Amino acid sequence: MPFKPGHTLSTGRPKGSQNKTSEKIRVAIDALLEGHLEGLTEVLGQLRETNPVKYAENMLKLMEYTVPKMRSVDSNVSFDTESLGSIKIDVVTRENNEGTKDTSQ
Repeated sequence: MPFKPGHTLSTGRPKGSQNKTSEKIRVAIDALLEGHLEGLTEVLGQLRETNPVKYAENMLKLMEYTVPKMRSVDSNVSFDTESLGSIKIDVVTRENNEGTKDTSQ
């Protein structure tokens, strides 16, 4: 029998709180890296010089642990097109970029 809307028996984990396993893993990684931070910085510096692509890949992987991932956001925006008035778009191309603007489109 599922809970009915408005029940107060259990609220679950608070929004934004860390899962116990994730927190344990984060603490373990912090402990592992704590004594090796200077060496890691040196290795990453060498990798940056020898293989910039691999360096960038590794930096992106490390950033996953510190920088929150961005998510796309859908929004419904409505506005009155009559209140905007007319919009003029000037198209500039390489061929006519010598001080003239192509307003034919």
